[in-house]
Formats: sequence, structure tokens, C-alpha cells
Amino acid sequence: MAGSNNPSIGEAAQRYAAAVFDLALDTGEVDAVEAGLSALANTITGDETLYRTLRSPLFKSEEKAAVLAELSAKLGLPELAKRFVGVAALNRRAGDVPAMARAFAERAARHRGATRVVARIARPITNEQTLDLESAVSKSLGRTVHVDVEIDPALIGGMQLKIGSRLVDASIRTKLTTLTNLMKGA
Repeated sequence: MAGSNNPSIGEAAQRYAAAVFDLALDTGEVDAVEAGLSALANTITGDETLYRTLRSPLFKSEEKAAVLAELSAKLGLPELAKRFVGVAALNRRAGDVPAMARAFAERAARHRGATRVVARIARPITNEQTLDLESAVSKSLGRTVHVDVEIDPALIGGMQLKIGSRLVDASIRTKLTTLTNLMKGA
């Protein structure tokens, strides 16, 4: 479910993220805004109905902005993040909020000198396992990384690591697909 809602980050999302990142940098709220936007993005992508509603042209921008304002308040987003999400929604970009959050997180990681890595896995893992994964990937790459975990049950098992534009795919789904294709060719 959540994994299926992770399209690549578009140009508009990059522009919006750049604008709010500059404001967050000026006000010293980068970490707080990043945490808030990530929590909001996880909430949106974790609820298929909400995700589809925010992307649907059948609902007015004002309605989407009201839903996002309520969610932002419940999640305790910093005021800057709340205003940003409201502006994005009113500009008909409510469905792009998860991509904007990912773009913001990438900028924040670069600012801190870290590389952002996305780990797509079939089932949730603990915070300790996430830290172990960060440590292993950091050691392997020879630089500090921050791992964002995305759940995609369709992977069946294993994981996919996205490091910048590279994808390391060690999922069971891909191995089964490869095996199926090999058997068709035999």
C-alpha cells in the first residue's frame, strides 16, 4: 500500500521543498519541519483513501487544505510546516505533499552532510533494526547516511535500497520475476 504511493519526486515538489527549506534554514527549524513533514507524509501514504482523495480533482483545494490543516494540528507540525502545507494545498498541490516531504528530507540530509537512502521492505522493522541498517549502509558507502523506511508488502521479502539514482534490488518479488522469465525462455 504505502510502497505503491511513492512516485519519483517531481520538479514542482523539488521547487516547493526548496522554498520551505530556505525558510526553515533561516528560522533554524530544519529538523522540526523535516520531522513534521515526514510524519504527515507517512500518514498520507499510509492511508490509501486519504492519498487518493488528496490527489483527486473531484475535491476542492479548500477542502483538501482543511483536511491537511486538521492533520497538521493533530500531528503537532511546526507553524512553518502548517503554513507550507496549507499553501501547497491551496495551490492544488495537496497530492504532492509526500513528494515534497521526501524532497525536503533529501535537502536536509545534504545540508547535514548525510546521504538519504530509501529502504523499501515488505514488513515494518523496529527503530533498532533501522539504526543497524543505517550503520551497515554507512559503513558500506564510507559516508553518513539516513535511512527512510517505506513499507511495500508486494516485495514479499528482502529489500530495495535507493541511494540517489541507484537502486539495489534484493527483493523476493524481483528474484521470482527473474526466475519466471528464465523459465519462460527455456
